[in-house]
Amino acid sequence: METSRRDARFDNLKGILIFLVVLGHLLELVGGPAAAWLYRLIYSFHMPAFVFCSGWFARFDASRFFRRLLYPYLLYQTLYLLFDRLVLHGKAPLQYTTPYWLLWYLFSMMLWTLLLPLIDGAKSPKAALLACLAAALASGFDPTIGYNMSLSRTLVLLPFFAAGHLAAGGGRRGLLPQLPRRGLIAVLSGWIALSGTLFWLRRSAVRSVWFYASRSYEGAHYDPELRALLLATSAAWIVLLLLIIPKHPLPFAAALGQYTLPVFLLHGFFVRSLRLLRPDLPPLAGIGLAALVALMLCAVLGNRFTAALLQPTFCAPRLTRPVPNLQKSRTGHPAH
Repeated sequence: METSRRDARFDNLKGILIFLVVLGHLLELVGGPAAAWLYRLIYSFHMPAFVFCSGWFARFDASRFFRRLLYPYLLYQTLYLLFDRLVLHGKAPLQYTTPYWLLWYLFSMMLWTLLLPLIDGAKSPKAALLACLAAALASGFDPTIGYNMSLSRTLVLLPFFAAGHLAAGGGRRGLLPQLPRRGLIAVLSGWIALSGTLFWLRRSAVRSVWFYASRSYEGAHYDPELRALLLATSAAWIVLLLLIIPKHPLPFAAALGQYTLPVFLLHGFFVRSLRLLRPDLPPLAGIGLAALVALMLCAVLGNRFTAALLQPTFCAPRLTRPVPNLQKSRTGHPAH
């Protein structure tokens, strides 16, 4: 049934996640083992969780595909490449097959959206998820799959997109075992606490590139068993967050969660510029400063005024009147 009410739980979740996206990028400027550990902990789940949210609200529609995915990708790919050459004095060529830095997400969203008919046409949700998981694990054996066309990330994170889409579309039955809520929370929390502890104890051996899902096993120097473990940890985070995040709006997070796209697309210009200054931040104080700057960026960029001002850059105008959709769709926004 169509409703105008927003799902506050997903607004809360997206608000928290977009803050972590900005914080993660700023932590790259902070030295020390504590910042490195926090950075890897964030990267162990925040993008898989965003992909899950995107799958939850995704639907295949040609007009929507052009206006909300292809158009902003082409525009911001051009802007970021020009910014790289003119401001950062880089040498990035003007091309559109390898997304610039954070724009991989828009490119992957286009590919995931094109795969929706295959996901919906699967015989069962479990069969679709198993096929996506097999693709995620098998893709690491091909050293040619990497940043080009965001193919590695698209395949590795595909299970989370499919899981979100199938769960939201009525396929949640059978996706997860029916366990007591408190027991499930305890098990998931224990798994996450154990993985976080191992990240810290083995911090000298843990590589950040493992969490990017952007390279093959050979290129990132790890193996399919480790990739499977990282995917399982990300899945545990997602389920735990869905269980513990309240269904009523949280201050700041719920409001921010309604405007994640401008934060996602625009904060990169600031972070890239900040790298030019090469600030020498003390480890612990640097973490606090990074969190404060992340909050400020989210507050400035993630509001209805910024979204309204820059809306023409996020979504192309309709060229024709929309055709009425006889099938009522879910409400919500894809999280980027």
